[in-house]
Amino acid sequence: MAESTDTDQTFDNAGLSEIDVSVIIPAYNCESLVEETIRSVTSQELLDQRLEIIAVDDGSTDATFAVLSRLSQVIDELTVYAIPNSGSASAPRNLGLEHARGRYVFFLDADDKLAPHALRRLVTVADDTNSGVVLCKLGEFGPQKRASNVPTQAFKKTVYEADYIDSKAYTTLGALKLYRRSILAENDIRFPLGYTIGEDQPFAMEAYFHSPHVSILSDRVYYWARGRDDGTNVTSQGQSARKHYLKIKTLIKVIADGPETGSRRSILLRRPLTANAGVRTVFGKPWLLDFGRDERQKMVAEFQELITPLWDDELRASGSLESQLLIDQLAAGDIESLEAISNNMANSEPIALEFDESASQFYYRSARGSRFDNLNLTLSTRGHAIWRTGNELHVRGSLGIDGDSRGPDTAHMVWTHRRDSVDKRFAVDLTHSASKDDSGRAQFDVAIPIDQLDRPGEWDAFVEASWGSFTLSSRFGKSKSPSINTSPAFVGSPVCAAVIYTRFGNLTVDVGPTQKYLSSGNSGVPEVAGKLTLFTNEVATLRGDFEYLVGAKVQSSKSAQPIDADFVNYGGNCASVVVPRSIFKHGPYTISLIDVEGTLHTIDASTSKKISLRELRNEAG
Repeated sequence: MAESTDTDQTFDNAGLSEIDVSVIIPAYNCESLVEETIRSVTSQELLDQRLEIIAVDDGSTDATFAVLSRLSQVIDELTVYAIPNSGSASAPRNLGLEHARGRYVFFLDADDKLAPHALRRLVTVADDTNSGVVLCKLGEFGPQKRASNVPTQAFKKTVYEADYIDSKAYTTLGALKLYRRSILAENDIRFPLGYTIGEDQPFAMEAYFHSPHVSILSDRVYYWARGRDDGTNVTSQGQSARKHYLKIKTLIKVIADGPETGSRRSILLRRPLTANAGVRTVFGKPWLLDFGRDERQKMVAEFQELITPLWDDELRASGSLESQLLIDQLAAGDIESLEAISNNMANSEPIALEFDESASQFYYRSARGSRFDNLNLTLSTRGHAIWRTGNELHVRGSLGIDGDSRGPDTAHMVWTHRRDSVDKRFAVDLTHSASKDDSGRAQFDVAIPIDQLDRPGEWDAFVEASWGSFTLSSRFGKSKSPSINTSPAFVGSPVCAAVIYTRFGNLTVDVGPTQKYLSSGNSGVPEVAGKLTLFTNEVATLRGDFEYLVGAKVQSSKSAQPIDADFVNYGGNCASVVVPRSIFKHGPYTISLIDVEGTLHTIDASTSKKISLRELRNEAG
């Protein structure tokens, strides 16, 4: 059935019905995808009048409405509506809610799909647990990654009848869940209008408020979210700073008016305030460019009234330096300091900080002279060079706090044993302002005697800096000069440790080593370039990469076991293996090169090309 309508209606179907679940699908320009979505619903085991599908076309400019209308002629459970384009999923979802008759509603985007048997499992869990909201694990499919990541924090394990904060359900505020419809109807919970991205956040939050508890299904993927490569989905197109501002305000008001207080409320307020998607999406460069001074003053007054009663020490401690200071100034109504901080952020400049020597504490001084301390500061580090001499590892780098013009008094490189949590501290040679790098950080050099890392296993590198009694520490290695080679390096002869960079880019030393780090790709397999007879031996000349190769074995077709052979590395890409007469007199032989981890790499030694001693000398440089 196809029908055109508007959204000026109220919930009028709140009574019980034989329908278990109403699947509501907002659709916009999905003509090639929406049928797959619909079919994923009709294949669920909830037909025979226990399922209805409500699809609402949001003014598509392609053939989406025609596809939906055609499907409604052959799918009895499908009802189709159309509205003028509203620009977001809110209006179509609200219209779907007004017509829904199921005991539960489930929101499905028109380019996504349900996994087999998903709805049956969701409804069963909701009935058995009396949960007002049932969350299900999402997975990704499609030609590219989605514009927004699928939630993961709440889906570590399956839980039933859980508190929505203790279970981390509050971290996922998307609409793509099963909701008890009576909760939505009795509390008039709707999707807010006026912005495009994040409209589902206040909806889900209010549903949590009015649910006796929630359940979370993490045992498998129930909902497949498509990553599209056509750039037409709303999330990938983004939204203006004005809409972000409306989104943030709306969610803050919902939380402020909700039932939570104290620490539980502060946890919920992190998302619109101190998280990366909070005030920082509005204030900063967008605030200076998109809003005039009069409008900025109005926003400050509005936000000051909204957040002053909410901005407590616990919530403040959860924010980054920028978030802390932005909200501090909003709460103080200090537009001049807000503009100064926003200008710093717009130009990627650090916010100037001062240091109280007597209190050993950094603080920010506002334009009005107010002091803001207890700041969340980060020790910034960068690796500039790393090299080995004998059994020592040398590290050159830089460190500092963005916005600090003073520099630390002392610093150490601290190596922490990953398994045993034992620390080894090495004072660094710290050079102050005269040698600051282009980021304003102080430079340092340190030599690490590897034998002082006296336990086998992985030692992780940290840098610690102190200003008086104030100390900060940071993992070291992720930020590094492009000239640093991140391939495994080996210290000692014989090897006593491997110097590696983890998959997160941080510096680690594996004493032992306890693992193997070389593959055929980085150990190399050289080739035999030629041979010459020298006294009673034959010398095989090799070309290739010899950085990780330390020895050789040779074996004739007549011998049962390979024997050690002299391996001479001339540096560069040239080396040779000395093959004794007892081996080469029997005809063809094989050469196996030994890398620093003891792995053998057999190379083809069948070449018969003869070279002269002069040619060998030229090869060796």
